[in-house]
Amino acid sequence: MPECEICGKTVDTIYEIMLDGSQMFVCEKDAKGKKVVSTFAPEQKNDRRAQAREAREEPEELVENYGKVIRKARESMGLPLKVLGERISEKESTLERIEKEKTLPSEKTRIKLERELGIRLLAKPQVSKTPLAAQKGEPPTLWDLAKKDEKSGE
Repeated sequence: MPECEICGKTVDTIYEIMLDGSQMFVCEKDAKGKKVVSTFAPEQKNDRRAQAREAREEPEELVENYGKVIRKARESMGLPLKVLGERISEKESTLERIEKEKTLPSEKTRIKLERELGIRLLAKPQVSKTPLAAQKGEPPTLWDLAKKDEKSGE
């Protein structure tokens, strides 16, 4: 059962309120006179917080070769750069620089490109489990060896 974040009382129904610009989960008594955003069953509150925590922990990044992804989608739709620029209210030269990966798209431009072309330009970063030195074909570093020892329990 959830507890009120103000008085600590265990309750069946929890209320999400805004108090001085902060989100809080409180009992009915402490919610009186406050702006109630929503009411939650105990399992919904936990799921919502877990989802918010996961979203914060794993930020998304621009995909590799984003310019090629954009160009391929645009060409498959048969759109010249000029027409795409007119559709999303961006300069042709800006789109050309983005496709050639000379510049990163702004957040607004990225969203407009994703919507217009039906593509996804953000993805969660892939974490490599191979030590950096091994990825480069170099001998292992002391750090790599220390990590190896930690895993083997030595």
